[in-house]
Amino acid sequence: MRSLLVILSSIFMFAPVAGAEVLDRVVAVVDKEIILLSELEAQIQLYALQNRIEISDENVADSLRKVFLDRMIEDKVLLVEAERDTTINVTNKEVEDALDTQIKNIRSQFPSEEAFLGQLRAEGMTLNGLKEQYRDEVKKQLLKEKLIQKKLSKVLVSSGEVMNFYEANRDSLPEKPAGVKLAHILISTEPGQATVDSLYNYAQMIRKKAAEGEDFALLAKTYSEDPSAEQGGDLGWFARGEMVPEFEKAAFALQPGEISDVVRSQYGFHIIKVTGRKGDKVKTSHILIRLTPSETDLAKKLSLADSLYQMIQGGADFGQLAAEYSDDENTRNDGGELGWYAANDLLPEFARALANLNIGQVSPPVASEFGYHLIKLEEQRPASKIDLKEDYNTLEEMARRAKVQKQLEQLLATVSAGLYIDKRL
Repeated sequence: MRSLLVILSSIFMFAPVAGAEVLDRVVAVVDKEIILLSELEAQIQLYALQNRIEISDENVADSLRKVFLDRMIEDKVLLVEAERDTTINVTNKEVEDALDTQIKNIRSQFPSEEAFLGQLRAEGMTLNGLKEQYRDEVKKQLLKEKLIQKKLSKVLVSSGEVMNFYEANRDSLPEKPAGVKLAHILISTEPGQATVDSLYNYAQMIRKKAAEGEDFALLAKTYSEDPSAEQGGDLGWFARGEMVPEFEKAAFALQPGEISDVVRSQYGFHIIKVTGRKGDKVKTSHILIRLTPSETDLAKKLSLADSLYQMIQGGADFGQLAAEYSDDENTRNDGGELGWYAANDLLPEFARALANLNIGQVSPPVASEFGYHLIKLEEQRPASKIDLKEDYNTLEEMARRAKVQKQLEQLLATVSAGLYIDKRL
């Protein structure tokens, strides 16, 4: 298993990989920002590792250094401009959410939670330590993304521009992949009321222990289902607007040392302890009991999905059943229509189910993180060349992206012209 630092460095492109043994020096200056040789070499090594490129050839290495240094300078130019723009702001909650998303992605690369935590320990790190190492880099990344969104999100292309793009690029356009048109009925696996009541009572029991004086940090380590459990439930400092409303309302109503009643949010049941107040910020710890379905809940949902499948096999109308039973609010009133998907972009479990279907047929229940799906194969198409009329929307987006790229290059040139930039490589 690769180092966690290497994995995160591959996500946040210009964060240095720990442990790179390079005689350091500044290789570029952009305004007040600097780029170190160690950062440049780390990115080249990471690129070579990911693409299985041999960089022992010094000519190859030098070529990569020039390319990556230019990219890193452009990255710093965007950062300087984003930090100058007073209308762009990144909250602590946005940073935390981005970190949590990336750490969740990293977790998914391990066979179990124990394996993930074991890798952390092997690298002499904690979950909070991993977050802290990349917190500043994540904030910078979000700043740059917001700048690009502000400057370029409203770029539009005319029908004439789409036509010109198609004519100029028709011989080099990628082939349209094989695709499938799908519909589905989703039976979500939300916990039933009996499970919710049971989890609430469980949270109340833990809250009672805390209220009676048992060590809150130890209770969090024992019972909490949040990653912060490892740190005794410590969430650190936050201001208003940085947490979900239910959590925030309860936290700001407490004084240091006080413990909340059981609070429900989209994440589950929280028991919150405020450990400090400073101005408009509070420091909190919490215990989280997640709202996960019981085995009984799952069995009931699967039984319902099986019943619907048998009804469809017996001739029941798929669209009518979708309207009546599907928990997908976005598709149930349209007969469960999901639209077209590239065959190679399907979830593995969907692909396996579709492999045994003919057009018009419906799969037995297929499990995903969202629940149980009955999938209908409505149409199939082979790989083919992109057609101006049939694929106009795709071409329009491709033309828009090309226009965005040109405007981004113009933005970089304009901002760079007003900055001190010194390349020392």
